[in-house]
Formats: sequence, C-alpha cells, structure tokens
Amino acid sequence: MRTSRPPTWLESEARVAEKARDGFQRSFLAGLIGMGLAGLSGGRLAMPGKPLPLTRRPADVGQFFSSRLSAGEIEQIRRDCARQGKPLHDALMERCGWPPIQYDGKLLVSQQDALLIGGKVQAPPGVADHVVFLYPHLCETCGARICIEICSGEAIHPGANGLPAFDREKCVHCGACFWNCSQDNIRFEAGPGGLHSAEN
Repeated sequence: MRTSRPPTWLESEARVAEKARDGFQRSFLAGLIGMGLAGLSGGRLAMPGKPLPLTRRPADVGQFFSSRLSAGEIEQIRRDCARQGKPLHDALMERCGWPPIQYDGKLLVSQQDALLIGGKVQAPPGVADHVVFLYPHLCETCGARICIEICSGEAIHPGANGLPAFDREKCVHCGACFWNCSQDNIRFEAGPGGLHSAEN
C-alpha cells in the first residue's frame, strides 16, 4: 500500500506564503489583513483573492501612465530607454515628477538595497540560473516586458535587442517576475545561493 509523504516544513511555509499574497489581488489593505490572517493561523485563514488572468493583465507598462503622459511622450521615453539599455518604468516615473531618493549613508536598507550596494546571490560555478525564460520567441513578441519593469533589483534588465537578460547576482528571489509575466513564460527554479557568502 502506497502512502503519501507528509509535506516538508518548506512546502508548508510555501502554502502559508501563497495564502498570504491572495488579498493583494483585491487591494493593498486587504493584502495586509490577509497577510496577518495567514501568518497567525498558519495559512488556515486568508483573505480570498485570485490573480488576474493573463488576458486581463496590462499589455504594456505605458498604459499605467497614459493618463499623465501623451502617447508621443511615452514612445519617445521608450525609445530612449531602449537605446540606453534602461528599464522604462523608472524613466516614466521621473517624467511624471516622482522624486529620486538618494542614498545618504544613514538610512536603514532593505534586502534589495543591500544587494544593490554590494550584496550578491552566490552559487557555485556552472550552476544554471534559477530564473528561466522558457520560450525565447515569446519574449521577442511580448510588448509588455513586465519582467524587466517589475524587477526591483534590476536582475532582469534589457539585453540584446531589448529582450530580457538575467543577472543572478542581483536577484533577491522575490518571484515578482514569475507571478507577473504577461506571457506565462518564466520558470522559477530552486537553486543554491543567498545573501551570505565569502564575497560579502
């Protein structure tokens, strides 16, 4: 008689984390309440919510800024970013007047900031990347490239011909690229590594 094995602690924690995200599909406040419910109940209670289907996700990051900037301005900024190999989202925010936040050496830093100012996600030489673009031709036809725009550590950045390129050493393992890919074309694989290493 075959019996199923009990879930490992990692699988159990992953289920709690999955439930903790659900409320954010409704609103920010619902997400915070849902996180609290899931954390305190071990995932038994959570705020209901479902991810948007791929057909309802934004087709283009420019849609978010269409009420503030003209289509011509957005297109010009897009061309400039493509030429310079920079993400589009930051440039659009700056054009809308979002003030830059300069690091003054006194602020506490987040995990993402720690990586940006010198931390690394380490892995032994020869180990494959943990973020995998399954079908390159889908990236070529994708107009949104949300994976580039949503990556807070700029681990996914514009590469050759503007296609997404991955830098493992900047990745903070947040999974935002996986959950938001408009083509459902990213696989997030397990891999060794972490913030603590001989290099930092």
